[in-house]
Amino acid sequence: MARLALSAHVALTPPSGRNRNRLRLASFGVTDFRLSIPGGATSRFHRPGLRTRTTEAPEDDFHFVPEVEPAELTYRLSNDAHLVRVGRLELFTRHAKKPLWTRDLTAEELTGGEHRLPWDGTVTACETFPDGVVTVEHSPYKLKLTLQGAGLPECPVAWTYFHVLVDGIELELGDSRVLTRQRDRDVATALGRLPSDGERAEIRLVSNLFKTRIEEMGDDTDVRQYRHAWGMGPDVPIFARAWLKDSQNRRVDAPRALGRVRFLWDWEDEAEDLTQHPPVARAYLEHALARQCQTSRPKGDNAHRDVGGKRGQPSAAVFPRQTGYTPQAEPRDGAFPFRVVPCSKRKWAAYSLPWTCGAFAGRTGVVFQPSRIAGDAWRVTVQLAYDKRKDGGVVLDVEDEAPLPASIQARTGIFESWREVHISRVLRKHPSVTSVCIADLQQHFARAFLRLEDRSGGVTAMDAATYNSRIARAVAALSPEVRAAIDPSVDQYAAGPHALTFRTYPNFLDEVKRLRGGGRATASLWLDSGKVASRDNKEHRYHRLCKDWAKSILVTAFDEPTGGTPGIVLLQFNGLYNLETEPGSSRVNGFSQEFPSKDRARCAVVQCGTARNYSGGANSLVQTIAHEVGHQLFLPHAPFPVHRVPTGARTEQHDQDGSDCLMGYDFSVERRFCGMCLLRLRGWNKQALSSIGSRNARP
Repeated sequence: MARLALSAHVALTPPSGRNRNRLRLASFGVTDFRLSIPGGATSRFHRPGLRTRTTEAPEDDFHFVPEVEPAELTYRLSNDAHLVRVGRLELFTRHAKKPLWTRDLTAEELTGGEHRLPWDGTVTACETFPDGVVTVEHSPYKLKLTLQGAGLPECPVAWTYFHVLVDGIELELGDSRVLTRQRDRDVATALGRLPSDGERAEIRLVSNLFKTRIEEMGDDTDVRQYRHAWGMGPDVPIFARAWLKDSQNRRVDAPRALGRVRFLWDWEDEAEDLTQHPPVARAYLEHALARQCQTSRPKGDNAHRDVGGKRGQPSAAVFPRQTGYTPQAEPRDGAFPFRVVPCSKRKWAAYSLPWTCGAFAGRTGVVFQPSRIAGDAWRVTVQLAYDKRKDGGVVLDVEDEAPLPASIQARTGIFESWREVHISRVLRKHPSVTSVCIADLQQHFARAFLRLEDRSGGVTAMDAATYNSRIARAVAALSPEVRAAIDPSVDQYAAGPHALTFRTYPNFLDEVKRLRGGGRATASLWLDSGKVASRDNKEHRYHRLCKDWAKSILVTAFDEPTGGTPGIVLLQFNGLYNLETEPGSSRVNGFSQEFPSKDRARCAVVQCGTARNYSGGANSLVQTIAHEVGHQLFLPHAPFPVHRVPTGARTEQHDQDGSDCLMGYDFSVERRFCGMCLLRLRGWNKQALSSIGSRNARP
């Protein structure tokens, strides 16, 4: 009889009782397979047929930070007969069938017994892992070991799971150098930092833009100029820094482990509080803020796009698309570093990608571009973004406009857009001049989200030499009849706290007689030819003309066409001119008039009312100055009171129910800007508004 030959596939069972001289097939397999941190956490071992879930069993929640933690792969093989020919490590996403990475074990690594392979998450660099390390992008992972060989494979396959987790996201104001325009860098510098949750921060848009012609109070110059200055809105760089979670749940900086994971940026509209406004203005604003509220997405009360705002526009409007560039040690000046693309369904939101190395390693970001419309309020959120997963995971690119849930999310406080206009100088002729409370003046404009910033450094007293020379220069540039009305020998500064001193009417005629010859009748004819006189009493007419001349002289005297600081020059006097109490004349509380240089960045407002001008009635010095500043900001007169409608009033540019509008002359009530004026000061396009408040909602 031929002997049974033993091969590598068969083993002889040692003699023991009944089993003596029986043969069994040689086998191989994996008896343990885990990832672990020496002295720390360990992942779970899985193999076919092994019950892995019991009420006492831990979850597959092992996680570590690649490259940072000294993880190792520990496994035990039964391979005493050296039957294993191939051993392969494969890395999958949790439910994928195609591996992301593979590695064949060496012959030494396939011997029977326990093995420990240091593995800190480093893999061969490839398209999936461009930085050569496993990343958050594809987590969670399944690491699988498969053996192939001769004999009986008792357990040729085993696997374990691990995660690369983000522990948290921190938002920060980005480096202003990534912005192209200096105006936006200035906004970021003024902002200083991002508002934390529960805080409000004002995004100040400096807009020293004033009318240069009376006609501009009736056209759309204000909207066009503001749009030219600020376009679709300012650019604010918002960066997000992502931290990873190590095996002991500590926060770790590991930029390369982020990979190309996407971050979802979203925004919410913060509802406006209208309780500060009186009932009539509040009603007008409520209708206007509800404009197209049923059709725009996401919903809110920020200005709709048809009045100049951004509500109802796609993501490119709030988070503009950015191409980004390859990470480098020194960022490019004026170039935004991160790639930003709009979401396909959630069109008001956007995705961004992080840098895994370079100057902004571990960070990502967007350019946040709120609208230029003052009063619009925003809250920005960011979270990790995932595509739809086969395990039923949450899909973030959805059309639902409600804020999306996320375990890892960061959000800002509230950004509020404000306009900012400067008071560049406050000049007072005499210490006795009645002063205006700047804080009270500012409050009128704060209701329109406009900061009237006092950049004057305080009141400056006019000195005699400068004042007299300015007035003399201004007079010399005007017509002969005006020059005849001013006595050059008079010390204009010393003549009193009023602005200008004119010759009396008889002295004026004598001066004309001296200049032209003949008698007073001849002087009168000269006045007629100069269109100075009219059919009424010529002396009364002269007194009224002095008022107009005084205004022209003052704005000419204080015009600084070269090197002037942008903003409002506030000139303070007690009285406009010496003849304002004479027959035919009238007291002037204040006025605003364009500079002859037509510099849109500068204007003058003159305060000349005394305390006695405000005795009785509800008018006040503060309301006078606010009224005149309103004119310089393109607001025309309101048609109130109806029995004495102011010159130049425009009914269609005021709330028809706002009879107490500050731009009117009804001094029987305390005046405030009407609802339509408030919106115009905020930057709304008046041509899209109706003076009838209820017509503005347009649901």
